[in-house]
Amino acid sequence: MPNNKNQHYVPRCHLKPFTVDGQGRCINLFNLPRSAPIADAPVKNQCSGDYFYGADEKLESAINSVENGYAGLLPDMLNVNARVDARLRIVLQRFIYLQHLRTELSSRNAAKMLLAMYDIPGQTEPTPNLKDAARQAVHSSMLAYSDTMRMVDDLAVCIIRNSSGSPFITSDNPAIETNRWHLQDPRTAGRGFGAGSAGAIFLLPLSPDRLAMLYDADVYAIPERGGVVDLVKRSDVEALNAHQVLNCMSNLYFRRWEDRPLVTAQASRAAPYRPSTPHTVHHAVLADRDGWGARYDVQDRETLEPGREILIRVVPNAPRPIAWPSFLNLRPDGVVYSNGTGAGFKRWGVIQAGFVSGQNYRPYRA
Repeated sequence: MPNNKNQHYVPRCHLKPFTVDGQGRCINLFNLPRSAPIADAPVKNQCSGDYFYGADEKLESAINSVENGYAGLLPDMLNVNARVDARLRIVLQRFIYLQHLRTELSSRNAAKMLLAMYDIPGQTEPTPNLKDAARQAVHSSMLAYSDTMRMVDDLAVCIIRNSSGSPFITSDNPAIETNRWHLQDPRTAGRGFGAGSAGAIFLLPLSPDRLAMLYDADVYAIPERGGVVDLVKRSDVEALNAHQVLNCMSNLYFRRWEDRPLVTAQASRAAPYRPSTPHTVHHAVLADRDGWGARYDVQDRETLEPGREILIRVVPNAPRPIAWPSFLNLRPDGVVYSNGTGAGFKRWGVIQAGFVSGQNYRPYRA
């Protein structure tokens, strides 16, 4: 059994820069379901659960090694003269991707996608409960991490240095995956995106005045110097903070109690844009089969009949932010790659690394 029964899915080293006076003991939070700020909540009780990753000591040790690398370099990232060198780059890529996979919200959403496969008429297989499915989902994600962590190695890395006077906030789901290009391009309508998609972006607040970003440099042009972007617009801070509101499970975290009106206002503006459900399920029923193949017709779940052959497609509902930060520009010569199949648009680095199945990928203007 792991030595630590209470396992944090957002590590205390991440929360510490957002704690009161940076001391790591208590933190101010805004609870989104109750729409209420709460002062001085104990950090030890935040973002954790008993044996959240299961009872695998080797797995817990591997997770701790990534956390320790991040904690060890965090002071360098927060330094006023910080630059993104090879060491910071790999630590941020590894930690951000791990953190994205392992929160309670991520595990619950993955579990709900699995349970959707059981929600059809005539299903006789025993359906797992949400709690057990969520624990299995996060455990599976952690076991798969070592095989997929290099999927983000081709993404560019920058640190956003905030001097606007308005602080960054974090949350119980702080490592955000989003994709401006995908959400805006009509060619991607009806499709989901993932870590290997063209236009991928990952965001992680580091402190009230620092935020790390991974991004597809074949799609976006960012005015960075030495991997650093200087941010002075409060509207850009709000655009970045909105992703924490859109993607959190319940709690937003901030350092100074006097900032609660600002956090409350930002939460109120962004919260109505949170998806009502984490995914959309499409059902297609076998209509005809001949020597050339099979034809399926899309049907509503309520009209499905037991015993019919059914294909199920589950598409995550990605939040669509109100605005994007002004420094995140689409490249006029941007490029994405596709082979015309349902795999969608991918990055060349992901294709070269062997994370994408299929052949004959061609470049397209982003």
